[in-house]
Amino acid sequence: MNPIRVFSDTAKQYMLYLRTMFHFRDVALRESFSRALEKEKIHKGPYLEATPNFSEGASFRNLCESHFTGNVGPLLTGVQSDRPLYRHQEEAVRAYFANRNFVVATGTGSGKTEAFLYPILLHLFEEFESGELEQPGVRALILYPMNALANDQRERIAEIAGKLQEAGSPFSFTYGRYTGETPNNRADSRRTAVERQPGELGPIPN
Repeated sequence: MNPIRVFSDTAKQYMLYLRTMFHFRDVALRESFSRALEKEKIHKGPYLEATPNFSEGASFRNLCESHFTGNVGPLLTGVQSDRPLYRHQEEAVRAYFANRNFVVATGTGSGKTEAFLYPILLHLFEEFESGELEQPGVRALILYPMNALANDQRERIAEIAGKLQEAGSPFSFTYGRYTGETPNNRADSRRTAVERQPGELGPIPN
């Protein structure tokens, strides 16, 4: 793909759109508008941004097998455990194993979700092994600035829960979603209108 050509074609199509959208009947006014479009820069660029290659580290399987003494198969069936993690993802997992707090600041598309979701799964798995996971309660809160992000991450979490169910894993977890669109009234039918994903909790009964 030629980025310069794509930008040029897009700019031409946008100019054509403006001329069509604002088509004046008066010829003089139409020509004046066309000259103004040609004279004024209504677009800038193109700007090209190179995405850096993130350093790879150990796989999630290797990290788990080096930390746990028992069978980690019930956990690994839900994730892509053999794929090498990015270095910042590996460091996040190691920080969890070392019982340290951590903050991950990295670029778009670099796997920030795994950097916090894997430690949560590890904590749940440790409670599963010790029998504590059977006790009800909230183990983690994940906050998002937009509903769209919360909905997208709901799909990610549901995929993991679904893989665990399909594999017949004895390890499982539940989760729920609450956004500004969620009715406060527990009896509101909109709380039950959304199809539940694997592992997703339904509305709390009154």
